[in-house]
Amino acid sequence: MIIKIIFAAGLSILLAFSAYQILSPATADHIAIPTLDVGNNASAISIIDTENRTWPRALQEIIKQLNQKYSDKIHHIHIQAKLISIRESLVNHLAQPIDKSLQLLIAAIFPNHENSILEVWSKMDQYKEWLVEQNRTLMELDTLSRNGFLWQKRIELFPIAARDIWNKEQDDYELAQLNFHSEVDQLDQAFDIPMQERIERLQASFQQADNVFTRTIGAEGGIHKNTVASVLFGLNSVQKELQQLDPEHRQSEIDAIRRELGFDEDSIIKMSNLDSQREQRWSNGYAYMASRDQLLANNDEVSSSQLDELRIQFFGNSAQTISREELNGFYRFQRTRYYGRN
Repeated sequence: MIIKIIFAAGLSILLAFSAYQILSPATADHIAIPTLDVGNNASAISIIDTENRTWPRALQEIIKQLNQKYSDKIHHIHIQAKLISIRESLVNHLAQPIDKSLQLLIAAIFPNHENSILEVWSKMDQYKEWLVEQNRTLMELDTLSRNGFLWQKRIELFPIAARDIWNKEQDDYELAQLNFHSEVDQLDQAFDIPMQERIERLQASFQQADNVFTRTIGAEGGIHKNTVASVLFGLNSVQKELQQLDPEHRQSEIDAIRRELGFDEDSIIKMSNLDSQREQRWSNGYAYMASRDQLLANNDEVSSSQLDELRIQFFGNSAQTISREELNGFYRFQRTRYYGRN
């Protein structure tokens, strides 16, 4: 539950903890992949001539740059694993079918190593998925047991190269991620502590995780108020308190929380106005769903035209959008309501 909340909030700090980015900067140096401007000629980024392996000029430069930098050490599995950090940038230059195009591109960069590299990247993907699946278990283990659990999986995937792929920096990343998840998970169920304590603990947890990220890879740090607010308003404990208030006191509490998070008064006023618009939209949506349920309950057969009329009554020009969503099985006003966020 809480993991979904965190990722839905779009946390930039957690993206830095993905299995692709917990890489040693000393080995997987940052490589600037140039933007490829092909205008309206989308086919220019595809494999133009698969027999002669003819590439657009921008990709030729990428091939040359990577080959010069890594060709003498690409046979090492840990180097192949660390280079997964550039995969997304490479894929952005390729057309469908992506898998085939990527294989040909890797073959052009590192001849005779493409199969090994893609297999290693596949195993790194497996590790990432495993971390997500085992997140709850990992949080509940003590440090010694957690490390043993992690290394067991790493060695299972890379019997020989695991120690070279993962070092202390990567362990720091994963520990920071788990600690952050653990703290947010606790706050999610912390129904009996003051709001001020929730805010302070969340800010401190963000700061600690951000410090690890900044210290390890030398990136620019800094906690974003919007990110902290998004996570805070996603906590069950916070929502339970807000749900128990009448609309006026609820908005006052939301404003006070934002003030405590460091938002200036002009921003608080703007966000409060947005909250009012959201409240009107949700109220209208709830009324529509009640009318819809009543229409369906009181009629054995309800025609599409009747539902269309009901949607127009409540949503006007947006009725078509609502109709398309419902045809796809999505009912936006059955989603969870997060006061202060949606």
